[in-house]
Amino acid sequence: MLSLPFRDRAMNPDELEALRLVLSTYRDSSGQNQTKVGSMPGFRDFERGLASVIGGTAAENKGVFDVIRTVTTGPGFGVSCKMARFAPTAQEAAFVELSNAAAKFRAHLLGRQINWVTEPQLAGPAIIELVTSWHQADADALGLDLQASKYAILSRSSNWAEFQLSAYPLDLYGFNPIGEIEWSSTKSRVDGHVDINGRKHLLWQWYPNSGGQLKWWPPLAWADWATSRFTLEEAPIVLPTARAKEYFPDLWPDGFTPA
Repeated sequence: MLSLPFRDRAMNPDELEALRLVLSTYRDSSGQNQTKVGSMPGFRDFERGLASVIGGTAAENKGVFDVIRTVTTGPGFGVSCKMARFAPTAQEAAFVELSNAAAKFRAHLLGRQINWVTEPQLAGPAIIELVTSWHQADADALGLDLQASKYAILSRSSNWAEFQLSAYPLDLYGFNPIGEIEWSSTKSRVDGHVDINGRKHLLWQWYPNSGGQLKWWPPLAWADWATSRFTLEEAPIVLPTARAKEYFPDLWPDGFTPA
C-alpha cells in the first residue's frame, strides 16, 4: 500500500523541504500577509502549498477539511490546516483557533437549555461534542476516512522569523471533557483546565460574546509528529505585472507602461 504523509507517517525530509520552499515563494509579494518584514504566507497560502506537496486539493471553503487527498484504493483523507503564533514556551503546547461559529455554538447550547455562565461544566463538553459532530458530518459527506485525517498546525514566531509544522489527531477527546477537565466561567468566557503531571494547563477557551472564538492548546506530547523550527528563504520581489508578462508574453501589450 502506498505510504502517504499525514495518513500513514510524518512528512519525509524531501517533502518538508519542498513545503518550506513553496512557502518561501510567497515572500515575492504574493503572500496574504504583508508584514513589517515583507510578504509572508497566510492560511490560504499554507493550504494551497501543502495540497501541492502531498498530492491533494485545496478545498477553498470553510469546511473542516482544507486539503483533500483522494486515493485509488479506498476512502481518502483530509487535513484541517491551522496557522497561528507559537504558544508561550511554558505551556508546552501548540495553539489553534478551532472555530468562530458563534451563532452555531449559541444555538446548540440554547437547544440544550444550557446557560454557559452558570453551567460551564455542561457548556464545555457540549461545545466539544458539536465540533466533533462537524468532523464526522464532513467526513461522511466527502467520503473520507476520519481516523486517517489530521490537523496540520503551522506555528510561527511573532516576527515571522521561525516556523514549525506539527500534526495532531482530529480527536478532541485527549482528556474526557466530563470529569477530566475543570470547567469554569467568567463574564466573558468559558475556560477548561486539565492537570498534566501536577501542572495546571489551559486546554480550552471559548468566548461566546467575542466572535465565538473557540481556542485550543493541545499539549505537544499529543502531536503525531513535529518538525524542528525552520526559516523561509528570501524570494525576489515580483510585481503582478511582471508575473503576467512572464506568463503571457505573446499577449502582453507592447505599449503598456505603469500609470
